[in-house]
Amino acid sequence: MQHNSRKILGVLIATVLALNAFIAGLLGYAMLEAKARKEREVRTTVENLALLLDQSVGSSVREIDLLLRGAQNRIERALRDKGRLERDDFDSVIDVHRDGLSQTAQVRVSDATGTVVLGDQVTAETRTSYADRPFFIDHRALDDGEMQASKLLHGRISNTWIVVFSRRYNAPDGDFAGVVTAAVPADHFQRLLSGLQLGPHGIALVRDLDMTLIARWPRLDAPAGVIGSRGGSQELNEIVASDVRAQSFYSARTADGVARINAYRRLERLPAFVVVGWGEKDYLAQWKEDVGKAMLLWALFLGVTGLAAWLLYRLVDANDRANERSRILLQNASDGIHITDAEGIVIEASDAFCRMLGRSRSEVIGMRAGSWDACHPEPDMRALISELFASSEVHTFETAHRRKDGSVYPVEVTAFPLEVDGRTVLFNSARDISARKSAEAEVRKLAYFDALTGLPNRRLLMERLERAQASCARQGTVGALLFIDLDNFKAVNDTVGHQEGDRLLVQVAAILVRCVRKDDTVARLGGDEFIVMLEELGGEGREAAEQAAAVGSKILAALNQRFQLGSSEHRTSVSIGVSLFGELADEPVDEPLRRADMAMYRAKLGGRNAVCFFDPSMLADVRARADVEAGLWIALEQRQFVLHYQPQVAADGAVLGVEALVRWHHPVRGLVPPGEFIPLAEECGLILPLGRWVLEAACAQLAAWADDPWRSRLVIAVNVSARQFLHEDFVAGVVAALERSGADPGRLDLELTESSLVTDVDKVSEKMEALKALGVGFSLDDFGTGYSSLAYLKRLPLDQLKIDRSFVRDILVDPNDAAIARMIIVLADNLGLRVIAEGVECEEQRDFLARNGCSSYQGYLFSAPQPIDALEAFLDARRSRPAR
Repeated sequence: MQHNSRKILGVLIATVLALNAFIAGLLGYAMLEAKARKEREVRTTVENLALLLDQSVGSSVREIDLLLRGAQNRIERALRDKGRLERDDFDSVIDVHRDGLSQTAQVRVSDATGTVVLGDQVTAETRTSYADRPFFIDHRALDDGEMQASKLLHGRISNTWIVVFSRRYNAPDGDFAGVVTAAVPADHFQRLLSGLQLGPHGIALVRDLDMTLIARWPRLDAPAGVIGSRGGSQELNEIVASDVRAQSFYSARTADGVARINAYRRLERLPAFVVVGWGEKDYLAQWKEDVGKAMLLWALFLGVTGLAAWLLYRLVDANDRANERSRILLQNASDGIHITDAEGIVIEASDAFCRMLGRSRSEVIGMRAGSWDACHPEPDMRALISELFASSEVHTFETAHRRKDGSVYPVEVTAFPLEVDGRTVLFNSARDISARKSAEAEVRKLAYFDALTGLPNRRLLMERLERAQASCARQGTVGALLFIDLDNFKAVNDTVGHQEGDRLLVQVAAILVRCVRKDDTVARLGGDEFIVMLEELGGEGREAAEQAAAVGSKILAALNQRFQLGSSEHRTSVSIGVSLFGELADEPVDEPLRRADMAMYRAKLGGRNAVCFFDPSMLADVRARADVEAGLWIALEQRQFVLHYQPQVAADGAVLGVEALVRWHHPVRGLVPPGEFIPLAEECGLILPLGRWVLEAACAQLAAWADDPWRSRLVIAVNVSARQFLHEDFVAGVVAALERSGADPGRLDLELTESSLVTDVDKVSEKMEALKALGVGFSLDDFGTGYSSLAYLKRLPLDQLKIDRSFVRDILVDPNDAAIARMIIVLADNLGLRVIAEGVECEEQRDFLARNGCSSYQGYLFSAPQPIDALEAFLDARRSRPAR
């Protein structure tokens, strides 16, 4: 036996070591893979940012080139017409671009000798020459008609670091007459960099091709961070020397001592390059924390497996000794066999019985039956044993046994007297009953508990609420019900699927349980509705309300977080309605629940993510809401919905098309705005038939305009909800509407929201391609306010991006909104997409957008949404008026 135990011990040690080595290797591999995946994500991010910087710089350079070309043409015309150059000729060109360039460039003109004669900060006393500047020498030697951009120079007039853009101008005989230049201060590039969000240790810089620093963000108070200084890591120098266009790289030794992943990109229109870097401390912070957790997990696993191996060895060793001592019992019997004498003392026991009691065989032998029987006191047990000994029959009865750890479990015992070696003993066989009681408990669980979350269901909640009401009546206390509903939960199911939605519900349930006391009840009614019942909050309503409000606020804070669902993160919030109970005697058990439900809906109507207490006025609101919902279906049946149209215009004032907007023409209330019925239509499912009606009506209007040579060129844009677009019959419905109306598909534009696109991109693309094959166009509405992934922008066949009105509203006063609008315009230009801005309400907003390349607009500056008669009068007036 001792040899066998040593062998078993050796096998256990080897197994534990092998298993822990495997787990350690698996964790290490997973951590390395996670780090590599994170680094790939960071490389993609900084490469995209470097591309956007390149495009932003290119946009500025194109505008400067336009200015210089205009100045060159005007100067050459003045030399042909007047034979000389006057300041008025120069100023007339510069004034056209003054607003856009006053903060960007200073424009000057030199003659054929290089002497600066006109321009910003140039006076009669100015004695500055370009004769020795490389750009002047190149222009004098070669008339290639192209603009040149210099490396970083120190301005002789401005006395600051500048980049000079220059063009040659000629005398009437074609000879070299001088250059016109635009000096852009290095601070301009600093401002472009400062708009990037790169984290605490990120960096963005611009250097010219001889490694001279033009701009750096954030600024560095060190020699390496001084504008005009030369430097750069070894990796960067090697990349520049290789003459590649773009490349990402890792740098460990930097001027500020921060290791980073960087993206290098050679600028298109400038002899310089940009570098965007993300600090390793930032992007690996979570990974390092995960490594620590993995090490702790491995250490815990090592301890658990070691302990389990030791306990297993002890058990095997004990079984070996028991097997040697066994003489009577069938050691392989599944029932707990034990033999007692007339005093109820165990004289022999099977291993199964010892296990049932949780004791070793040495402990069981010699025990009295009363030591483990949990149902019979000692006197009753002695009487039962005497009765069994006196009878010659087999007796079966149910009782309960107590394990060594104090736990009790039900058993069925079969006992009869037996003669062994001339001695009468009692043979007992105990059977654990791991299964009948559990089945009964499972039936109760199915009847009273939610299968998904394990929380009490409505049935158990109502029983507990009834008991709590009775307790409040006896003790004079007050309780509270918190009705909790997840905000926008349907959008989760629509975008990531019901399986991920169920995962979210399970996580929410666990958070709710942690937010309340042990004796409080957390229940799930169904769907995304939960109830928290708080008992014994106090003797008066005010105290109870304050405590309930505190719990509600705690729940709001705990659930206001990001949840990882599938491959994306979703931020959730809840609306909570609160109702007290126990204040009214003999109140129906479901009345507090009904009040809490109404308070919850008031919280949703108030903007969601809030706690709202029941108020009697809510009863009227509930009835009004029900009336509106019923009225919506009647409105659809009785054709009370109408379309209003808001024009979309070009920079010259020409109308390009209209956006169709649904309105409810209520027979009593008049014109009901969409904000009052669209959200309710989404909730009650009306949005699908309503969306089909809008599409049919818009197609019919296109068909009605088909015979008008001017109106037939207009496009009608129709908003499509995420639920409508993701419906399996959406494509067939659009095709049917076009065929029934006879409308030109090329004049129909469908506006999608970003929530429509973040599910299965392949299926979304397949639907869009099917409709684009007919000529239907697609716009991405409210771009920049949601998911906004460059990945799906590249993959989906979009035609146009819409700049959301939230950016346009403050575009003149908020630098961030202005920067976002510019980047959307640049992004659309590079992806070959049209861009239109909505919510344009003043000339200044339109002018800003026009200067930055957006030439299509929609908003109250041009027209409010109008019914069809007013729209057609508006169109007729615009057609008769010449374009400005």
